[in-house]
Order: sequence, then C-alpha cells, then structure tokens
Amino acid sequence: MYYHFTEVSRNRKVGPIPVVTSSRSTCPPSCPLAGNGGCYAEGGPLRLFWDAVSKGEKGISLDELCARIRRLPRYQLWRYGQAGDLPGDGEEIDAEGLFKLVNANGRRPVLAYTHKDPYFGQNLSLLKEAQTGGFSVNLSADNLEEADELSATGLNVVVVLPTAYARKSRAGEWTETLTEYRDRTRKLPKYTPGGHRIAVCPATYSDVRCVDCGACATFGRRAAIIGFPAHGSRKYQVDSMLKTGTKREHLSHQ
Repeated sequence: MYYHFTEVSRNRKVGPIPVVTSSRSTCPPSCPLAGNGGCYAEGGPLRLFWDAVSKGEKGISLDELCARIRRLPRYQLWRYGQAGDLPGDGEEIDAEGLFKLVNANGRRPVLAYTHKDPYFGQNLSLLKEAQTGGFSVNLSADNLEEADELSATGLNVVVVLPTAYARKSRAGEWTETLTEYRDRTRKLPKYTPGGHRIAVCPATYSDVRCVDCGACATFGRRAAIIGFPAHGSRKYQVDSMLKTGTKREHLSHQ
C-alpha cells in the first residue's frame, strides 16, 4: 500500500494546499462509481498518476507520509485522498494505519472522505474515534436516500448530486451568469427526503476554492450535507447512475 504527498496542489478548485493520493487497493468494492465510468480518478492524467502510485513507482510508505504531515504548519489545511481511500484494503479500515494519520495530523483541518461502508466491521467506531482525535472524515453517499442513511451515524456526510446542480461551464469558463444559475436551480430539491439540508459545494458555481472554504474539514457535526454535482469527463455516466438509483450493495446495518 503506497501513498503520494503533493506539497502544493495545482488543482484550481482545491487551491494551493498539500494533497495526498493513496493506492487503488484502499478503495472499497462496494463503491458503485468504481469500474463503470463513474469515478473521476479513473480517467485522464489522474488515472496514470494513480496507477504509478498504486504500483509504488511514485509512492512512499505510510510512515514516510506521516512524517511529512507532522512537518506541516500547525493550522495548515490539507486534502487526504484525491484518489484512493483511507488505509486498509477494500472495505475494511486499518485501525493502526488510520490512527497513525490521526496522530500525525495533530488536529489540523483536513479534507478527508471515505466510500468505505461505515457498517462494515469496526469501521464506524474507528471513524468516530478518529473524529474525536481531530481527524474528521466525511462519509460519501451516492444519492440523497443514502445520505439520509449515513447521517444516522452522527458523522458528517457528503453526497453526489446530478449535474443540474452545477453552474454551466465550458473549458473552465462559466457559460451562465450566477443569476442565471440561481434562477435555473431554484426549484431543485434543497433537502434530502429525510429533511437534511443540502449545501451545494461553492466551487461548483463560483470561484471559491477548498482553501478558501474549508467546510468539509469541520471537526464537529455540520449543519448540512455538502453536495457535489457530478463533474469531470465522466459526469454524464454519474447522472445516469443517479437516475437509475444505483447504490452500494454492501451497505447494511450490522
């Protein structure tokens, strides 16, 4: 299992912050986006980079990664897992690996997400313990119904939204004004079926970056579920999945 530490991201939506990539083996088999055109990391230049990290060609060990995290400035915002997931092969979270990250982080604000099933094995208790230790991980939902289910864990949740929630753009430039975007999306659902408020990621309709916002790095319970409209070269495959109601096969309360 390998990791890559990028000191300054060149992703314009993330902003110039440190970013970590983890091996493909950390991704859970229950993720419906993987292997069928829905995962943004499986296409383009990121796919080639991710392959190299997964093979160890560009990767470092977890211990080496933690040493670099410890050297970050005290309040430095950083992004864990631009591709890949938390330590541990497949669905299971590796407790030792996770708490190496928690301890190295030292309660710095971190943008972390997981598609691992929280109800698998000890995952939920590990995630809650990590949050107590100042390493808050967002649970990734693939539709609004699943977002409600994951919210019952007490952890923060993010969700994939249809492309209709995003401001129209082409080649990195907005093709509709902010007023046109707000008028067009006014009637889209603002709450999940269970009544949780949806806050659309501002980077999908404005020039705000992760480094400017940081809402996904909230330590405590967040008031809203953050929604990410499908984006990238594979956004229409994700749209199709959302329409058919595709969700994880293994998500179950145990």
